[in-house]
Amino acid sequence: DTTRRLTKDDMSSWRGGKDAGGEPSVDAQLEDLFTKLSQAVEQGSHKRALKCADDVLKISPGDADAIRCRVTALIELQRFADCAATIEKDVADDALRRDLAFERAYALYKCGKVDESLGILQTETSQDERESTRAMQLEAQLMYRAGRHGEAATIYETLFRDRADDVGESSNTAVNLAAALVAAGRGSDLAGSLKRLKISPKDSFELAFNFACALLETGNLADAADYLTLAKNQGAETLMDEDLDEEAIADELVPIDAQRARVAEMLGRKEEAAEGYRAAMAIKSTDAATQAIAANNLAALVGPRGEGGADAMRQTQRFCDKDGKLNEALVGKLTEAQRRVLVINRAKALLHSNHLDRCRDALVTLRKLPGGEGAREAAMLEAALFMRERKPEKAVKLLTDLIASGANGDGGAVRDARLALAQIHASAGDYAAAIEALKGVRELEGTAAGAATLVALHELAGDASGADAVLDGSGAAGGAVGAAPEVALRAAERKLTRGAASEARAIFESVMN
Repeated sequence: DTTRRLTKDDMSSWRGGKDAGGEPSVDAQLEDLFTKLSQAVEQGSHKRALKCADDVLKISPGDADAIRCRVTALIELQRFADCAATIEKDVADDALRRDLAFERAYALYKCGKVDESLGILQTETSQDERESTRAMQLEAQLMYRAGRHGEAATIYETLFRDRADDVGESSNTAVNLAAALVAAGRGSDLAGSLKRLKISPKDSFELAFNFACALLETGNLADAADYLTLAKNQGAETLMDEDLDEEAIADELVPIDAQRARVAEMLGRKEEAAEGYRAAMAIKSTDAATQAIAANNLAALVGPRGEGGADAMRQTQRFCDKDGKLNEALVGKLTEAQRRVLVINRAKALLHSNHLDRCRDALVTLRKLPGGEGAREAAMLEAALFMRERKPEKAVKLLTDLIASGANGDGGAVRDARLALAQIHASAGDYAAAIEALKGVRELEGTAAGAATLVALHELAGDASGADAVLDGSGAAGGAVGAAPEVALRAAERKLTRGAASEARAIFESVMN
């Protein structure tokens, strides 16, 4: 509470009687108003305190105590824009502006003006204020909102190390530390940090959720699923105790639902995952970030023709503009990695919805994304655009040049280009060229899917010996004997077709055994 408590001694200088005309003097009016203001503050009646402060300022503009009370009342009433405006417009005294710099920074933070708030906190507050616990906590929150998650995590760690008495009892600070570590890609550090602080991830549903996210980051899917279930159950119980209605509880827990769907997807349970994403999207949520992630993941999982996929893709197009700038509701609420995924999937959604010109505009932004993923996706999308525009020769040239260049050492880009090129050639009936394009795709070597694809292409090309060679080479030393069952059975069928019954029988027996 930044309001200075007012006592009788504070108001001694305003004591006075009536003026010559019989009306209470200014001093007497101020004494009466400050008495009422003090009572309102002590009783926590913020609306009354605000009215009293305004009445004082009508008589005594610029009064420092009244302004402080007004600022505090506006914060308590969550009128943050009015609070910031009061300090910016109504405070002429430099010393008072400096004293209220923290409150101004906090109000701007609550208004979503992260950069402005951070600038004021770091440059306009006093040295003592900047080193206070509350300022460090606000700075960490601002760093998190600004996407500077590593710096936020460092500040929280400093608070727990150097200000343990101030923050040790705050579960919110522990939750914020956990969220910052996960967002900074330091999920593997979370268990150790909580252990040093003697905090259990089961202490609250928010901590359990963030701990599950850390486990997910490290690939521990089974434990992540367990902690998400714990978070869901704890959260429902906690929020019911707080008398939230069913709709509000669903809104609070939607991030957990979306993350459970993500775990199901990673475990290969695609139907369960899709249903989870659809359920998260159906909730009337105030959490724009979770809604965006759920829509993005569903679109990627089921495509434009799957249940809910078309709607998810339409939503994906609205998450950011062609320059990759997030819409206002998402600013400061997604990691950089999540933003990159949204930018990429927006371009894909534009392609699928046949907005070809807008998709082509988006390729410029994709190529500017850090890392190789954006450039890789841009190349694949440009090839797809050429195909949509019935310019297959341009698509083939683009992919062939990319393969020849080695894609600057990006093996994933070369693989994707070979697969896309094979699909184009196969669609055009040039099966030999499709087979050639698949050569060197290591991910297909030794797999049943790879063998089946090559066999089918050789057969379509009328190359029986080539198909046999693929099948014979797909097993262990004994040829198709010892290969994957589906490959072995296909090899046995071909042996029978060619009259090699004994060889076919050996393969059937190996599958049965």
